[in-house]
Amino acid sequence: MKNIPAGAETIIKTLENRGFEAYLVGGCVRDMLLGKDPKDFDITTNALPEQIKSAFEKTIDTGIKHGTVTVIINGMPFEVTTFRNDGDYIDKRRPETVNFVSDLREDLARRDFTVNAMAYNRTKGIVDCFGGREDLKSKTVRAVGDPEKRFSEDALRIMRLVRFCSVLDFVPEKKTYKAAKKLCKNLRFVSAERIFAEFSKLLVGKRPDLISDIIASGGLESFGISGKTSIKKLPLLTSKLELRLFAFIKILSLDTDEISSKLKIKNSIKNYLKKCEAIMFLTPESDDFEIKTALATAGREILFDVCEYKTKIEKNDMSDIAKRAEKIIKSAEPYTVSHLKISGKDLENLGFKGEKIGVMLKALCDSVKRNPENNKRETLISIAEKLK
Repeated sequence: MKNIPAGAETIIKTLENRGFEAYLVGGCVRDMLLGKDPKDFDITTNALPEQIKSAFEKTIDTGIKHGTVTVIINGMPFEVTTFRNDGDYIDKRRPETVNFVSDLREDLARRDFTVNAMAYNRTKGIVDCFGGREDLKSKTVRAVGDPEKRFSEDALRIMRLVRFCSVLDFVPEKKTYKAAKKLCKNLRFVSAERIFAEFSKLLVGKRPDLISDIIASGGLESFGISGKTSIKKLPLLTSKLELRLFAFIKILSLDTDEISSKLKIKNSIKNYLKKCEAIMFLTPESDDFEIKTALATAGREILFDVCEYKTKIEKNDMSDIAKRAEKIIKSAEPYTVSHLKISGKDLENLGFKGEKIGVMLKALCDSVKRNPENNKRETLISIAEKLK
């Protein structure tokens, strides 16, 4: 194994020197076996939380109830968790109690999928009790043990199954996928924030269409998502969350406001979706006035995203629209009120008052969108006086 942080090595060695076992565990082992750089390095050990804390100078009780202590080494945090098994799950999400154990296998047995149930240290190498390495080779995501039990314990694992398959370009093992579809309505017990976090990751992956069966089985009805339309075209789009989410909503004919509310989508994403919807009037036949109106409404980035959606999903070639929009921007042709060579103060001096100032500014903006050469102060004053 390469590129293991020195801090992780220090923690493992320190615990071993005190007579304990310690291993890297979970996603970091999976990612290293796949040749990827892990984002986090979690460690599991048979040392109890108080024994972990006594071994290091700087620790944080991040999840002491569940046996997790964060150890800080050279400013870098590492979660160190005592071997454990889980008690009964009462809310479809978390165990009511955990029991500390001394056996690594017992700890690995409680984990969600075989590819996430491997451990490693330099002394023993890879510890793989459930066939995780073989599943990595065959690109399969398989539940550890009984899949129905795994998903009944924690419904979020259903979303994690689809997310891992989409992001890693893996396939779900048949019994695991069958159990996920059977129990997917339990997703209603999961918080909207956790659902959207997983949904966001799977949506920008290579196989977002795998969520279709969960949707068709009613798994996301509580969050305003239903339907049986195929979303296999989504990977044609740039791997950008906002764009793929917009396409997902359009393909399934969903309600943006309802989804935004039920999934608690942040305002910046909701505003993006609304701006996309506002310029869907664009077609390959749109004239420069419509392109400028779209630019004023949504901006360059969103206009280009809508062009990509219409080209790749709706099969309407919008390449010429994108080129013309770029030309308009580069040539500095006016298309917003802020581009006008006249201000509200100028109109006030001409006798316009209140709302009429805004109405006239819009009319002048429409005029220069059609005739850019009119964007001169004297010309605009003349037009305003004629329309007064």
